[in-house]
Amino acid sequence: MKKKYIALAVVTTVILSGIAWAYYLFQKPHGDVGGVSPAFRVKAADLYSAFKTNESTANMNYNGKVIEVTGTVTAVEATDSTASLLFETGDPAGSVVCGFLFTRKHKPTLPGKATTISVKGRCVGFLQDVTLTDCVLQ
Repeated sequence: MKKKYIALAVVTTVILSGIAWAYYLFQKPHGDVGGVSPAFRVKAADLYSAFKTNESTANMNYNGKVIEVTGTVTAVEATDSTASLLFETGDPAGSVVCGFLFTRKHKPTLPGKATTISVKGRCVGFLQDVTLTDCVLQ
């Protein structure tokens, strides 16, 4: 009988700990790279070329790091809470995609097509496009 109570206490503790951890992760604020110095400053075409040429080396150099990318905007895709800017890379098969997350208080004015700008964000990898998240306009 005593073993049942101990087992029940252990299971209850594990479940409550899991709920507390999930609540913590849900309430955690969204990452902001605005105050972080970029590890690299690179042109969009050069970044895309690095991933296209040797993906494993580019992953070691750029993935998970805050980088500043400069290039010409080819497309702007926006919703109520997110936006993506696509940069020209010189390769019609791919681009550099910079993802923005908006808040109700802060919704920046996005540049139009054919505008040359710099964006800072966290590089998350390469599928057909190089993707940056948590971006801010420079």
